[in-house]
Parts: sequence; structure tokens; C-alpha cells
Amino acid sequence: MGFDLLSDVSPMGKHWCVCVRVARMWDYCGTRDNQPPIHVDLVLVDEKSNEMYIEIPRARAEKFKEIIEESKIYTFTKFVVVPSKPAYKPFPNKYMLRFTPWTQVDEVKDVLADFPSYVYTLVPFISLSS
Repeated sequence: MGFDLLSDVSPMGKHWCVCVRVARMWDYCGTRDNQPPIHVDLVLVDEKSNEMYIEIPRARAEKFKEIIEESKIYTFTKFVVVPSKPAYKPFPNKYMLRFTPWTQVDEVKDVLADFPSYVYTLVPFISLSS
């Protein structure tokens, strides 16, 4: 089965299937310490080093936190592609992913050794202040 690249994913399609590494995973609790997360956030990277931000809403956070681990590779299907948030945008992507009650997650065991592990963007020194 062929996988879609994160760079190709958009709201125009409905049957995306991506194979990605979870490069980073964290709970977003806002300013409320010791509270359940408002959502769980992930940074994904695909085989071509394309990156994307994903948000798992509170209603589904516990379910997916039990099966997803940082640094492992998964296939994701049945998710929604939405415009990136204007206020929090870790990457200059137009879109981000959001899990639904029907999202399917499967761990991939046979992984190529050169599957990217990290995501970063170098910023020129002159641009740091902005």
C-alpha cells in the first residue's frame, strides 16, 4: 500500500493514509497546572522529512495516549485535515491534522533505518528578533 506524504495532505481529500514518526508529543493544559490536557499535541515527520502539527482533542486524548509513543512510527487514517491555527503554528504549513473518533492508528514495525527522527527549521541569525 502506498502512503500519502504530509506535503500532499489537504482538506480536499478524505481518504488519506500517512506513515509518520511521532517526533514530539506533549499535553497542552493551557495555564492550568495539574489538570487534564485540553488537547494532546504531536509533531509528525514522514519519510521525506515533511513535518506537520497534529492535535488530539481532550475527548480522545486518553485513548490515543495509550497507543501512541514518541519516536515510534505509525500509519494514521480517518483523520481530518484542517487549516493551521493562526496563533500557534510550529511550522509554516497551511494545514494541520485533527483526530476523530474514527481515526485509526497502527504501529509500523519494519522501518527503514533512514526514516527521519527529528524535525527542525534553521532560522537565520538576523531573523531571530522577529
